[in-house]
Amino acid sequence: MNNLEKNIFYAKNLQEIFYSLKNIKNLKLIGGATGLETLPEKSLSIINIPELKKISKHERYIEFGPATSLSQILNLGERHIPKILFDALSTIANPFVRNIATIGGNIMGDFWYHTLYAPLLALDARLELKTENETTYKSLVNFTGLKENQIISNIRLPLSDWDIEFFMRTGPESKITEESASFSFLALSEKNIITSIRIAFAGPFAFRNLEFESKLIGLKLPLNDKNIASIMEDAEFYFTKEKKDRKIKAVLESQFLNLLKYSLEHLK
Repeated sequence: MNNLEKNIFYAKNLQEIFYSLKNIKNLKLIGGATGLETLPEKSLSIINIPELKKISKHERYIEFGPATSLSQILNLGERHIPKILFDALSTIANPFVRNIATIGGNIMGDFWYHTLYAPLLALDARLELKTENETTYKSLVNFTGLKENQIISNIRLPLSDWDIEFFMRTGPESKITEESASFSFLALSEKNIITSIRIAFAGPFAFRNLEFESKLIGLKLPLNDKNIASIMEDAEFYFTKEKKDRKIKAVLESQFLNLLKYSLEHLK
């Protein structure tokens, strides 16, 4: 069955989304659908719902509707969004794809964590989750998927100052393969003491370990070679523990460790 024979529905508002989810079996929500090789048997486009395309900036956070295009966010400029988010957006495909692809689609990829997942994870993105009768909130680090008839209705990013903001995408440009992943590193210090640090990796699985990060809080700067060697041992332990029995290419683990070491070198 080709895409022309598949059923594509369009929602004009949230009420139509919930009505469709309740009454059409096996319905999948889609935005720009740039990450799909083929459309589902039945899909519901949310791309034209104004409520899901809003951008709202406040003193301490910025919010994006899940149907906000990547171009809309990128066009805000580096001064108005976190640097690692801006850097990540700049690596994605080309302007044509960014005009269509959405931030919600980057979170809800089916088989792979897409480019924005690591920076959103590191930035402590907070998701607003809606059903027809309930609104709840969940940090992305604790998000394991949507419940039945539930949607992401808003994505909130705290706005904070960081001493170091580093993003890197691995794998071939402009497409997702088994060697694709993204890495984000944030660090903040006060009086030569690490006060906050975030380390995130996303590809075949998503990695951000709060226990690992907490062990780095309070370390004195500058780090020395012994400090970094110890951190790298811990990093390998936690990464291996979280990947469990997932079959991922060895090059991805090597890239994670290399990028982490490169980031830590900036704290020497």
